[in-house]
Amino acid sequence: MKPSNDISKIFLFSGLNENELQLIQDFSSIKTYSKGEIIFFDTEPYLGFYGVIEGLVKIYKISKEGREHIIHLEYPGCTFAEVPMFEKYSDSRFQELTYPANSMAIEENTVVIKVPVKPFLELTNRNTDIYLKMLASFAKRLRFLNTHIEGITLDDVTKRLSKYLLTEIEKEHPNRQTIKEKQENLIELDISKYDLASHLGTITETLSRVLKKLQSEDIIEVHGKRIVIKNLASLKNYIK
Repeated sequence: MKPSNDISKIFLFSGLNENELQLIQDFSSIKTYSKGEIIFFDTEPYLGFYGVIEGLVKIYKISKEGREHIIHLEYPGCTFAEVPMFEKYSDSRFQELTYPANSMAIEENTVVIKVPVKPFLELTNRNTDIYLKMLASFAKRLRFLNTHIEGITLDDVTKRLSKYLLTEIEKEHPNRQTIKEKQENLIELDISKYDLASHLGTITETLSRVLKKLQSEDIIEVHGKRIVIKNLASLKNYIK
């Protein structure tokens, strides 16, 4: 199957015209990754940033104890590894930089665009509108990361999981009026329970206990990666 090359799906580029999109694509590369394939390690030289066209990517760090923590999950439209480019914007020695975290495709046929740093900076220097769009995306990312870190620090695992499930429901139903308050809502997890536990800042065993707890309270029903929300109101009570 031929990989998609529609980079207009990347929110950073969504406001650009066809000519500007083509300019970026001319010096960029698009690659399809298998599930579990590494995109880059945090020891590799920094060469540019990436955007997800299709699939799912996890950004993660490994602690000294060998424990993995997922910093962020990158869905279609998201960009990642932009920060080093702006931190060292005035420094041309990008070859001395390394990536700040690891990245891995966690869905089969994940399509990613790699945008090399030097030609991109040359292009954006000629088009300052792109900087403004990137600034807006950074503001949204910072807000999300602050919320995520605050949740891991202050919330117990039940509250973290409840927030995650409610967020997934809203993704399935962008129009909130279609969310069924008194009927079952189905969620199809697109990540493993191991990755979900890491994302929530816990371990798989603790996540399993919390899932069983919510099942025993008849709030959810778990069938592998399929989670049925049976009592949305009760689930919402856990995040108050």
